Amino acid sequence: MRIRTLWLILILGNLYDYVATLVFAYLHILCMDRNVFIGYSTSFSNVITVLTGEKLLFLNGVYWFSKLFDYLKISNYKWLGLLPFTIITALIVIDDSLAIIITLF
Repeated sequence: MRIRTLWLILILGNLYDYVATLVFAYLHILCMDRNVFIGYSTSFSNVITVLTGEKLLFLNGVYWFSKLFDYLKISNYKWLGLLPFTIITALIVIDDSLAIIITLF
């Protein structure tokens, strides 16, 4: 049950980040100077391409990292392996939400 909850938070949080970033890119208010792959080129096509690749690589890496726990026969602790990724995702969602609130008001 814990693993499903963490995966749900992880996937929904990344979808929220994906959509929020694309909306900011579409409205031309995106500041991606912290992202080394996009840099200052915030054209919508560049952002959607790089962001899709980053999200797919991230979720793929987390999936195979969690499979490592099954391989090592410690699957009871798989939720501990997902916990750091879920915490980082939650912090990114909070950052995106604050950016949306600041932009609207």
